[in-house]
Amino acid sequence: MNVFEPHLHLPITLGTELLVEIADLKLRTKSSLIGMENSSYLIIKLSSQDFEAGLADEKGGSGELIVRYLFKGSVYGFKTRLLKVLTEPDRLAFVSYPAKIEEFNVRHNPRYECILPAETIFGDETVELVIVDISMKGCRCVIRTSTVADRDRLYSSIDIDRVIPMRIDLPGVEERLGMKGRIRNINKDHDRVIFGVLFDEPDEKAEETLGRFVSLMSDIEK
Repeated sequence: MNVFEPHLHLPITLGTELLVEIADLKLRTKSSLIGMENSSYLIIKLSSQDFEAGLADEKGGSGELIVRYLFKGSVYGFKTRLLKVLTEPDRLAFVSYPAKIEEFNVRHNPRYECILPAETIFGDETVELVIVDISMKGCRCVIRTSTVADRDRLYSSIDIDRVIPMRIDLPGVEERLGMKGRIRNINKDHDRVIFGVLFDEPDEKAEETLGRFVSLMSDIEK
């Protein structure tokens, strides 16, 4: 575990999915980071009316929140204090910039940078994507929204814990590698979506094919 000192750069990007907990009430919700002022405050978009009500009930309590999120293979966590809640034009919470950030590395399988064309399906649309790093357990994917027919529909379809099919082009392999995976984290902006996928248990043939590619990448990086 690493501990970051106060006011160092927060390892996060706008759009990162957050798990926010009201410390006194043990009430949790998934939210997202939509803005920040370094060393001053963060702006979190609230996704639950019940949680918003919990924040209102908390005014007489400690006002302490616990925030956790996944970023580049590590889980980060910090404590913060509620500064202000807005209900119009959207449900937003302003919270204090963390004084201390803890990092917990949960990646047990090394990932290797790559550029692998692939595709998946959201709704009834086949979507082209690029895998930018990969391991035996998962990968990180990028979708350029300019290549998608309906960007808003894509944004609404990509959710944490959604299981998606994937077909991956591996060099030297004639057939695309078929995998399934669960979306574990998402970053969205105006022209691309970046998301991490944890693979479901592949069949023996797919695992062997992926293993050969990961072994090759490991040899190259030695």
